[in-house]
Amino acid sequence: MYQWIAFVHIASVLGLLLVHPVTVAFHLKEERNDLRIRELLEVSEAASTLRWIFFGLTLASGIALGFMGSFWGTAWIWAALIIFILIGVVMNLYGGRTIDRIADTRDDAQMERLLSRFNPWVLAVTGAGGLLVILYLMLFKPTL
Repeated sequence: MYQWIAFVHIASVLGLLLVHPVTVAFHLKEERNDLRIRELLEVSEAASTLRWIFFGLTLASGIALGFMGSFWGTAWIWAALIIFILIGVVMNLYGGRTIDRIADTRDDAQMERLLSRFNPWVLAVTGAGGLLVILYLMLFKPTL
């Protein structure tokens, strides 16, 4: 059973990565055609429900694996859980709110200001870097 839950855990992370809008964010940063910007925002919004499903599956399966492997007494699993939650917070506060503001504006000058201040690298480094740290913690289970 542990292997199946681990499979769901890893598959849900892959699913989360597949529907994640970081690539849309990089395109948004460069795009200046209002119609194309709206289309990119629609693509991002369309994947929103799937993102939350995969986020929830990743979290639930990770928690289940923590119980099944009796890892809750170790520091590495707590560090991984905190990092995963922090990734979600940064993605939502910086990425989600910024993209929502861009989507809600009808003023071209305001949209240009928002796009010029938006840095998709914050999302890419937070997500990829955080997941690599979590992967390290899961594979090597260091004693902290």
